[in-house]
Amino acid sequence: MFKVYGKMFLKTFFIQSLWNFERLQNIGFLFVLKPFLDKVYLNPDRRKEALMRHTGFFNTHPYMANIIIAITANAEKEIAAKEAAAEKLPDTNFIKSVMAGPLAAIGDSFFWGTLRPFTAFLSIFFVILFSKVLDPSYSWIVPFIFLFTYNCVHIPARYWFLSISFKLDKEMLAVVPKLEIKFLGDMARYTGFLLVIASLVFYFKIFGFSAVHTNFLTPAIPDAFVFGIVLVVSIIFGRMSATFMFYSVVLLCVLMSYLGL
Repeated sequence: MFKVYGKMFLKTFFIQSLWNFERLQNIGFLFVLKPFLDKVYLNPDRRKEALMRHTGFFNTHPYMANIIIAITANAEKEIAAKEAAAEKLPDTNFIKSVMAGPLAAIGDSFFWGTLRPFTAFLSIFFVILFSKVLDPSYSWIVPFIFLFTYNCVHIPARYWFLSISFKLDKEMLAVVPKLEIKFLGDMARYTGFLLVIASLVFYFKIFGFSAVHTNFLTPAIPDAFVFGIVLVVSIIFGRMSATFMFYSVVLLCVLMSYLGL
């Protein structure tokens, strides 16, 4: 069975490969679950029924999906050990639908909203550090720092979600709210903020607070003023939707470029 678990874990990296607009991650979910179904269902007809059960709509965060995959696999193992006509069987689709939304919110908040920006801030810090403070010839290391930092968190997390959910089964539903994900997210945000400050310190240490001589208004406006405007606008827009913030920043950058700021 350990070999089957290994196949399932490797396949979880491709859960969104056949993402579609009708049923989203349903094929990817089935792709991950198939080695387990092949193992527990020896009867081809019952295996076909199990496969068809998981062709419906499914969508959650791709990393947190491992929890649902493991619990669903345990439910399918229970079904395979029973006679469908004689005993009450667990509703695997109900389990999937109930868990998908909350886990998606947790995954989006931590992995997309915290971990990825944090690793981006860390990479920006090292770009400035290598190019302006240390040896610029080592700047090529920065992309590997990003990949290493991000993967050191999300790969072990995905493996742990799958393995612990197989062991705890539905008890995992009580464990997830107790995870210190919010605390880790807050720590990553504060650390990212400190990295931004450190990057600005390094930047101004190299370039100083010199004037922007290309400015059409006056050569007396310093770089710090321009950075301050961008920072304030970012904070204000940060309270609004991500889409509005994205297009507003793009328009602001185009305007500043046109005005020579």
